[in-house]
Amino acid sequence: MSFLNNIRLYVSVFLDRQTPWYVKLVIAAGIFYLVVPIDFIPDHIPFMGFLDDVTIGTALIVLALRMVPDDIIDRHTKRNK
Repeated sequence: MSFLNNIRLYVSVFLDRQTPWYVKLVIAAGIFYLVVPIDFIPDHIPFMGFLDDVTIGTALIVLALRMVPDDIIDRHTKRNK
């Protein structure tokens, strides 16, 4: 699955009315952490500053997707092919 297909999947799962609210909250937190400039490790520290953004943001999104019921993921995966 390509990066663009993954983004489409995340967005469609996020917008689905059957996706639980707590999953949407975790997805929003992951995206928020990637976008907002406040970090645990400042970005001006070479390599490490951006590594925490990628690690924490990605971990939150992966965690959220594991909490989504399988039938919702299957429906959106088939739709995005």
